[in-house]
Amino acid sequence: MKKIIYSFLFISLLFNGFGQITDLGLPQTVRGKINKTKIFTEMPLVDAVAQITQDEQNRIDGIDKIYRFGVEHAVNTNIISEATKQTLPNGDVVYQYGIYCPNAISINLIFNQFELPAGAKLYLVANDGKSFSGAYTSINNNVNKILGTELVYDQKAIIELVEPKEVVGKSILNLGTVVHGYKNLDNFMEKSLGQAGSCNVDVNCPLGIGWGSQRNAVACVVSGGGICSGSLVNNTSGTTIPYYLTANHCGITNTAAWVFRFRWERTAANAICATTNSIDNNGPTNLTINGCTLKANNSSSDFILVELNTAPNPAWGIYYNGWDHSDALTVTQATGIHHPNGDIKKISRENDAPTQQITSFNGNANTNVWRIANWDNGVTEPGSSGSPLFDQNHRTIGVLSGGASACSGTVDNNQYDIYGRFGTGWDLGTTPATRLKDWLDPTNTGLLFIDGNDPAGMEINIDGAIQNPEGAIGRICGNTISPKFSIYNAGINALTSCTISYGLDGNNNMTYNWTGDLTKYGVDIITLPTLTVSAGDHIFTATIISSNGSADIGASNNSITSNFTAVLNGDMIDLNLNLDYWASEISWDLLDLSNNILYTGGGYSDANAGAVTPIVEHFCVASGCYFFRIKDSNGDGMTSTSDPSGSYTITNSAGGVVAEMTTANANFGSMNTTQFCSNSVIGIEEYLLDQSITIAPNPANENLNIQSKNNNQIETVTIYNLAGQLLIEKSVNENTSQIDISHLNGGMYIVKVQTQFGLVVKQIVVQ
Repeated sequence: MKKIIYSFLFISLLFNGFGQITDLGLPQTVRGKINKTKIFTEMPLVDAVAQITQDEQNRIDGIDKIYRFGVEHAVNTNIISEATKQTLPNGDVVYQYGIYCPNAISINLIFNQFELPAGAKLYLVANDGKSFSGAYTSINNNVNKILGTELVYDQKAIIELVEPKEVVGKSILNLGTVVHGYKNLDNFMEKSLGQAGSCNVDVNCPLGIGWGSQRNAVACVVSGGGICSGSLVNNTSGTTIPYYLTANHCGITNTAAWVFRFRWERTAANAICATTNSIDNNGPTNLTINGCTLKANNSSSDFILVELNTAPNPAWGIYYNGWDHSDALTVTQATGIHHPNGDIKKISRENDAPTQQITSFNGNANTNVWRIANWDNGVTEPGSSGSPLFDQNHRTIGVLSGGASACSGTVDNNQYDIYGRFGTGWDLGTTPATRLKDWLDPTNTGLLFIDGNDPAGMEINIDGAIQNPEGAIGRICGNTISPKFSIYNAGINALTSCTISYGLDGNNNMTYNWTGDLTKYGVDIITLPTLTVSAGDHIFTATIISSNGSADIGASNNSITSNFTAVLNGDMIDLNLNLDYWASEISWDLLDLSNNILYTGGGYSDANAGAVTPIVEHFCVASGCYFFRIKDSNGDGMTSTSDPSGSYTITNSAGGVVAEMTTANANFGSMNTTQFCSNSVIGIEEYLLDQSITIAPNPANENLNIQSKNNNQIETVTIYNLAGQLLIEKSVNENTSQIDISHLNGGMYIVKVQTQFGLVVKQIVVQ
């Protein structure tokens, strides 16, 4: 799990966040106009050394790179009834409630009931008067009635609430959590500047050129006693909604109390670029947002999506990142932007393609991740958790989960990182609460990716775009294709026409003229005329050459390319796979005899208890033999202790079963491979003949029982290995026969049954 930055975040003395924290002057406690309370409620003692030791071990193990700075104490205190009260000469009432965290470096709070009337002001004040957070006012009221505060630096802190005389007694304020900050200021520094390892690269160094928009979407978030990174993300509704994406392991409780800091970065002139620098020049610290609402989360790709209570001010230079949920293996380069170790925003770069894998992470044995083998520039550290991973097209494809990368002086330690896959989280589970698509594609456009959005309006006015190629991808049965793709409006103005050139194998000599009326992110499906192709591999390409009668400006989304293989006289075979309850453990491959993977599947969601998950897949194969390989990550096949076991059948185009696994054989361990053969030219007579002969059991280990139906007498039975060697031959001249196979080695064999009506060929597995 990777990187959560907790302790740095909100250390400045006063934040003036847009619609969040209001500058209303000093608290009464600091101004010395009232008697400061002498009563402090003492919290339990925290073993800071043990906490820091555990944090460091987590970092070394790559288990958890959340940057933890505090221990959370659960309390339940009604501040209005428990605080000391003083009435000012003008009739206003001041409430004070003291908190004592022995030996704490900092204190911050979560109010689990919060609602202030107009004119009331709330502060959290360090007892020494050197730091405070606030004022919080009625503009911080939210539907969740929860508020998280920034940090103050003292082992004692005072909650101060001022109610104007007109609204005395109308505030709702209940304290639910006290966070005891345990990081040592000698190592932490007041503003937590420069605490990232020296091999990190400021986002405004030369490495970050061209990533300014994506940079502006990234923000760090304080969640109780810890800090993560994450970013704003775009959606297809055409309306800017302040969705923020981070890691599920950052926590899903008390999201209403989260506090977000945007644009905390140094200028290019002051940037520190993988060097040791003692100049701790700061970036802006007052661009903060308080509170959010949980929308969706899932541990299978380690994501959490929230909606901020208030949209960040576009004047901050905010951006909403684009995304790509195709989970394609065409990613050639990876970039991360994050806040490592509670420091100013950094950038990391991997020039090689990341790889996909399934790993055990944070309690989920089947977390789908992208793996970065070793960063070429920069690293990530505790505090980077939840930060976005971008592909070469500057689109989000993952969020940081964990890893072991870190600095070793001014160079990295050559270790890995893993990111929860955006594409897996897109359609996980069966409800909006477990997946991203319902929120980020609310109009169900079906788009695989979209680019980012600048709410200040710095976007292209006219921008036609295409994606989602169909009908000319994968393996095609026959010598004709009917290519389809989506055309959509990525610009601000309505899209009314596009001219598209298209063709095969680099020869784009055909033109299609589209007309319509699409608003922003509106989609239309184009089906091109049928094309005749030769057998073998081909490349289909389509490109927008003009939009609304002029050259299209947004060139990055103008073209699609898809690869396909035309299989002449191919056979369409069907896989009917019934998965047990633990569907997420199962994956499969269809391979040719040279072990080339032709089709693959997996990443399924677990079913409801007592149910199976039916999966149907269609394949086009040439006449010949193939392997079907099914895998289980838990090592118990498709079995459940109290639910139905799984099964599968593979049938050819004539409806004949060419391979199967029954529930009785579902406990295959970690992997099972079955060979089958397909013949696309079988006719009805051959099919009926094939169905007249049954061979059982299959798989077998001692005897085969062969039986004929419809009075089709069996004359001889011969068994061959896959090399064509004759191993068994038996004359029968009856409708049934039993063959002893106990002496055969385990593996696949071909059985030929000569009957009075013709020859039947089947496959068996000997165990």
